[in-house]
Amino acid sequence: LQSSRHAIMEKVAQMTGLQPAQLFRYSIIAGVIMVMCGIGGSYISCLLGVAYPCFMSFLALESDGRDDDKQWLTYWVVFGLFNIVDQFAGFILTFIPFYFLLKLCFLIWLFHPISTGATTIYDMFILPNMQQYEKHIAAVEQKVSESIDAAKAKASSITGKSESAKTE
Repeated sequence: LQSSRHAIMEKVAQMTGLQPAQLFRYSIIAGVIMVMCGIGGSYISCLLGVAYPCFMSFLALESDGRDDDKQWLTYWVVFGLFNIVDQFAGFILTFIPFYFLLKLCFLIWLFHPISTGATTIYDMFILPNMQQYEKHIAAVEQKVSESIDAAKAKASSITGKSESAKTE
């Protein structure tokens, strides 16, 4: 996989006469300029917010250390919560000038290894709130589990079949 990735990068580098690092830099600059001009902002921010972190998460899973695993898992937690807010408030947020540029900058700040913004957001906001509501969430989870078990038992009594009869 890694050799084919390098082969593709080398082929593109030969075609353009640029180094792979330059290609990456120019691609990011072109994407940012397009977003600033209002061209494909939602697609570019989605691509950058998902494709690059997905690729880096894959590499982190294959690496030996655990630090990068935690960084990318933290990114996905923060990204997921941000995406929920974005989906529900997105129609309002699009009226903000340069919204997609701000979103793009925020996503880059979240995953960039120098800023590790996802870890900052997680440590300052998500973790304290999760710790505060953890017992409540566990209680709700327990009640839902009990309700599901009761519904299964009721369904089994109505149909006259038990779970042990199904497995035999």
